[in-house]
Order: sequence, then C-alpha cells, then structure tokens
Amino acid sequence: MNREETECGFQYLLDFDFFEQEKQEEKKEIDDLPFFEKPENDNQRLMNLQYEYYHGRTEKLDKIFLLLLEIARKIISKEAKEKKLIFSRDHKEELAIDSVSLVIEQILKNKLKIRTSFIAYIYLQVKKTMYSKTKAEKLEDYCIKNNVDFFTLSEDEKRSMKMIVETFKEE
Repeated sequence: MNREETECGFQYLLDFDFFEQEKQEEKKEIDDLPFFEKPENDNQRLMNLQYEYYHGRTEKLDKIFLLLLEIARKIISKEAKEKKLIFSRDHKEELAIDSVSLVIEQILKNKLKIRTSFIAYIYLQVKKTMYSKTKAEKLEDYCIKNNVDFFTLSEDEKRSMKMIVETFKEE
C-alpha cells in the first residue's frame, strides 16, 4: 500500500483495482463470443462482425447495421406477402431501419451480445416494429370498435377512456 501526502493529511493508495473482477468477466464474455473461420450464412457473418466489434474494431458496427438492414428488408417483404399486407416502399424501408436501430441501440447501450442467432433477434425486432401499436392507435381502435366519438367526450371521460384502454391487453 502506498501513501501520498495531500493538503488534508495522507491519502492511502491501494494497489488493487476494485473493478478488476468486473473487467475480467467482461473480457471472458467477449472472448467466448462465437467466431467462424469460414462463415457460411448471414448469421455466421453477423457473429463474426460482432466478435470483431467487441474486440476493438468499432467500424464493424456499420457492417452489422447494413447486413441487418438487408435481412430486415427480406423479413418485412416475406411477412407482407404472407399476410397480404400492402406497404409502400418507403414504409417498408422505415420499418427495416427502425427494426435494425433497435438492435444497434441494444448493442451500444446495453452491450448486447448474441451467441446463437442474430436472425432470430432481428426477426423479433421486425415483428415488434410491424405490429406493436402506440397508445394512441390502441385508443383509436377501441373507440372505433365500441362506436365512441372520443372528441365529444369531456376531459374526465377522455382520461377514463384512456385508462380503460391501457388496462386491456392487445388482442
């Protein structure tokens, strides 16, 4: 243990890092990420890009974004075709970008590390982007279904209607 004199007396400097164990666990987590010598599909290419990103090659995040965007576009097109949904080209692109942005945000904010399937994760984000409704959309659907003219209600009735809609689970 070292000590250093300061204005208020002596400050003792400890010879160990309180965060050492946390850093070691993070390093182990990164080293354990899958890597494929010869990637055979998009999922394996994404895994390799993730591996490189977490090993200091931050420019790989751009490539992750672009590959995920390509995959999201395919998922949206297939889903629209299967469900007979009609989207403009711009709306499809917006959905794809929103879906991929959710994944990138998780990587940047929460250090998301995917160990099995990027494709499954982007698929879930696409579904979330395509089908989740805002509170306003849920309220509108409820009013239409129950023949309620929301705009003629008093402020108290509007608040009460919003509370009712928020407690319902999406059908």
